[in-house]
Amino acid sequence: MKFLMWCWTTLFAGLSVAVSADEEPFSFVVMSDIHAFTPLSFKPFDNSATVWIEGERILKNIKNNYGGGEFVVMPGDSSSYGGFSNAKIASKLGGNLPHYDAIYQAGVNCHSSTKALFNSAGFDALLPTVGDHELGGNEGFGVAKTQKLSTVPAYRQAYVDGFFRDGQQSGPYLFNTPVAGAPARPVGTVFEGSSFAYRFRNVVIISVDAFRLVGDGDANYFDREQGFGGEGAITCDVSGNHLAWFENVLKSARLDSTIKHIFVEAHMPVIQPVRKVNCSGQFMDGADKSEFWKLMNQYRVDIYFAGEGE
Repeated sequence: MKFLMWCWTTLFAGLSVAVSADEEPFSFVVMSDIHAFTPLSFKPFDNSATVWIEGERILKNIKNNYGGGEFVVMPGDSSSYGGFSNAKIASKLGGNLPHYDAIYQAGVNCHSSTKALFNSAGFDALLPTVGDHELGGNEGFGVAKTQKLSTVPAYRQAYVDGFFRDGQQSGPYLFNTPVAGAPARPVGTVFEGSSFAYRFRNVVIISVDAFRLVGDGDANYFDREQGFGGEGAITCDVSGNHLAWFENVLKSARLDSTIKHIFVEAHMPVIQPVRKVNCSGQFMDGADKSEFWKLMNQYRVDIYFAGEGE
């Protein structure tokens, strides 16, 4: 596998996948923590907006010079709502919507427009994962910030509907095709829209939303002995039925002889240290001792793509 890296406001990586002699090689792009597309929340699909003009120019340059048009892996924080109060978001949308509804509308505007922007630059398949900034975070999710914490479901639903349902909450979900016989998403969990698996030729990509509300969210979570949590009422892990789904996809993919590579993406780094600039510095509970990491080792995941560090 070959690697090529270049920069916008963050790190891009262009990768080409090795294939057998009778298959055509292909390439894809990885980019994380762009933090750039938030203005589209308030000017959706506006191709005269600076963010659209500059974004399209940069993306077309990447496409024309480096290829990678098969799909784009984007491990979180394509936009950033950490610096926005609920009231500010509502005000920028005209001030007529309740805060929860305004946050949902802003998110749908942003994520569906981001997808359209990538499409306009020639990238048809966008495979994002959710980051803390797309959920309204910036310095954790403390219970003292009750208004912010209570709107996390609106941010998450907007992310799902904007990227994967063409902006319609009742619309068909984009990634429903089973992967090697395993369900493409963890239906029945909080993450049934924000975690998914996708297959392209001999590659499986699993996108994991690892932001879990602890209990009822009425207390901050910090296990000092284990080093878990520390970012408010939301911690970062993959557990329970979500973890069971993840293992099922991994196991099924490894049992399929036509699948040669497995890639996993989530926003948080697993292994420290990570160079961190302009980010909250969240990390995955348990690090390389977590069940999440152990499963990736057990099923020989080729690459884990993370964000957060810039």
